[in-house]
Amino acid sequence: MPSRVDQAYCREESVMRFATILLVLTSLAGCAQYDAMRTQNLAAASQERVASDDAACRSSGAPGSPAYDDCRRRYANLHASESHSQERLAEQMLNDKPFPGRGE
Repeated sequence: MPSRVDQAYCREESVMRFATILLVLTSLAGCAQYDAMRTQNLAAASQERVASDDAACRSSGAPGSPAYDDCRRRYANLHASESHSQERLAEQMLNDKPFPGRGE
């Protein structure tokens, strides 16, 4: 028959396992919720950008016209350039490379 010390140790071990599992599950749920919210925010920002670009380009011409298509192409190139610049900056930060122009 197990002694009181053994029983207390088993009970403490069970509580620690439960607490660890609870902590891990709570963390995973928080990550999943953050990822879902981030995805929604990115989709909303993308829709807003498309609507903004469309409104700006309608003054150049009707959708489908060469002037409108050229305007949308310019905006697409601008956004791609901005995205590339952000990716380069993130890469520099992650790799601890000195920023250009700092003489490091």
